[in-house]
Amino acid sequence: MPNHYVRFLYNAPAILYRKALIVGDTHFGIEQKLRSKGVYDEQFSRRLFEKLKGLITAHNAEKTIFLGDVKENITVLDEKTKQMLRELSEICDIMIVKGNHDGSIEEFLPAEVSAPEGEVYGELGLCHGHSWPGKELMECRYLVMGHQHPMVKIKDTLGKSHVEPAWIVSSANKEKVAGHYEKFNPEIELVLMPAFNPLVGSVIGPEGKKHLGPVLNNKLFKLNDALVFRLNGTCLGRLGGTG
Repeated sequence: MPNHYVRFLYNAPAILYRKALIVGDTHFGIEQKLRSKGVYDEQFSRRLFEKLKGLITAHNAEKTIFLGDVKENITVLDEKTKQMLRELSEICDIMIVKGNHDGSIEEFLPAEVSAPEGEVYGELGLCHGHSWPGKELMECRYLVMGHQHPMVKIKDTLGKSHVEPAWIVSSANKEKVAGHYEKFNPEIELVLMPAFNPLVGSVIGPEGKKHLGPVLNNKLFKLNDALVFRLNGTCLGRLGGTG
């Protein structure tokens, strides 16, 4: 992203912008789901939370913005997650852009909570991605979105492959966007955020493969030509040519 005020943090699925740390898909409270699969790690969310706090401290962030799916349980906010977010509110401001897992979260937290249509923050249109972004977001320079949990498959020189989280940056399909939004920034770029929780994620493919949410399913951005970046900043080329 050319604007030097927007930073992908090195080896972390987070953005630093205007003293705000932006993360998506923390899925705090995932332990219950893990237990149902026979995996017992009651401190997983706490360790993830401590990682988040470490980034806030290291980069002197004054605000944390969650791009949805703060919690794993769709209807309930568990006590451990409540406590962690209360702790977070003592060291920085909190903004939550609601995701599909964040039912009634505004009833439990001392935080600014935005509707699923998203929020404009400087040059960024911020949304989770499970519903249509608000029209004002499409007038921004960047649309930053979670929900997809993008990962890519990488093959080494021996033909062995593995998957890892990745940033996806894509230009607009202007004709498609114009079919849904009367006014938009023709230079807008989509930034798909990798999930902050490493236990959620799926390999993202180019156009024609199944995606999550109306923006991707309606092909508003040119995923075939999207640039793919590893968390260490390495560009892997175009999404249509990876794997």
